[in-house]
Amino acid sequence: MRAVPLSRRRVEFILVPLVAAFCMAFIIGALVLDRDSRPCSVPNWDNHLSVSLAGSLASTSNVSAITACAGTSCTPASPTFAKSSSGDTNILVHQQDGTWLLTLGAQPPSSINFRMFDESGKVLAAQSTAVNWTRVSGDERCGGRMADISAMLNVP
Repeated sequence: MRAVPLSRRRVEFILVPLVAAFCMAFIIGALVLDRDSRPCSVPNWDNHLSVSLAGSLASTSNVSAITACAGTSCTPASPTFAKSSSGDTNILVHQQDGTWLLTLGAQPPSSINFRMFDESGKVLAAQSTAVNWTRVSGDERCGGRMADISAMLNVP
């Protein structure tokens, strides 16, 4: 029986396992990366913004409706609609503690323009607020629930 050359043994014992390990790492990496390409699930959460009013008691008690606008989309479309709200989504609802609760969808805006109205629909004040949301679940690619946040509006 002939002896196997030394260079062939190096190939069999060093190069072959090294190539096999590289191929396995490539396959495992491809499987892990492929997992992230799955489609995102349909959002089933809402984000909430609590609005408090600052100012004199007389001025804040005159506020009977608030609208919130992000870009060209306003919620609600008219102050009379806000007054008759019963907790539907995307509406500023007056809470028992005196705050107003805005329920937003899965992709909340980073800036909101508020307008406060009296009973007759007259604008009492307007204010823009930058909102810095903090994600508490999900991920950047598919989104997720944001921490509830508060905003303070000044009523002159």
